[in-house]
Amino acid sequence: MKRLLTFCFILFLISCQTNELDLKSNPIDSKIIIEAKEVLEPNSRRLTLIAKTERIYPCLNYPLITNKEVEDNSLKITFTSVLKTDFCFTALGPATSMIDLNGISNGEYEIEINNANLKNNGILKITDLDISILFNQKNGIDFVRQNTKRVPENTYWGTIGYHQSSTLALVDEFIQKFEDAGAKFNKQLPGHYFYYEIDNSGEIVSTVENSGYYFLKSFIFQYDGDESKLKEIVQIEGKNYKEIFNLGLETYKGEIFYNWGN
Repeated sequence: MKRLLTFCFILFLISCQTNELDLKSNPIDSKIIIEAKEVLEPNSRRLTLIAKTERIYPCLNYPLITNKEVEDNSLKITFTSVLKTDFCFTALGPATSMIDLNGISNGEYEIEINNANLKNNGILKITDLDISILFNQKNGIDFVRQNTKRVPENTYWGTIGYHQSSTLALVDEFIQKFEDAGAKFNKQLPGHYFYYEIDNSGEIVSTVENSGYYFLKSFIFQYDGDESKLKEIVQIEGKNYKEIFNLGLETYKGEIFYNWGN
C-alpha cells in the first residue's frame, strides 16, 4: 500500500511538472480563465465569452489576441498571444479578451478553445434558460463556472445600501412600492446569472462585503407593466430617501436606475 501511494504521488508530481512545462514552452505562458456572459441591451442580447490570463501583468491594458472561427455547428477560438502595448495603463492586471458570439442561436455546438498550442475540445449548449460550456479535460484553460443562467425577460433586480440597522423598516417600506405597482416577488430558479446569484431557496444573494455599506438588501422581481412607472419610483420618489439609503435598480434590458444624481 505504501509503495502504491508513493507511485501515485510521483505520477502527480510528473503531471504537475508536465503542465508547467507546457505553459512555459507555450506562446502564452499563463492559464486562461473564461466566463460566459450575456450582454443585456435595450433591444438585443449578445452572448459573449470573457477571457483573461491567470498571470498578472504590469499594465492593465494588455490585450489577449484572439482568433475566432464560426461554422454551422462548431466554433473554434484560439488565443494566440499577449500583446504588450507601448502605451501602458500603470496598474496591475491580466491580459483580457471579449469574444462576441452574437448570432449564435439556441442549440448544441462543438467548441474548440485553444491556449495557443494547447488544444481543448468540448461542447457549448445554449437554451432559453442557460449557457453551458462542457469540457472533460482542460489544458491551459479553465472556466469560472460550467453553467451560467440567462436573465429572464421582464426581470428587475436591485440593491439598497444603508449604514444604520434601524433603516431596514424604511427599506422594506420602499420595496413595497414596487409590489404595489404590480411587481411579482416570486421565487427564482437557483443558479448564477452573471449579474446576480440565486441561492437554493430561490432568493437573491446579498453580499455586503466590499459594497461600501454596513448593511445591504438585495431584491428581485418580475414586472410586465409600464417600465416608466418603476423608473419614477426609483428616480423621483426615491430621491426623498437619498440621504438615508442608496438604491440601484437593474433591468433585463441592461439599464440601471438610481435614486441619486440628476
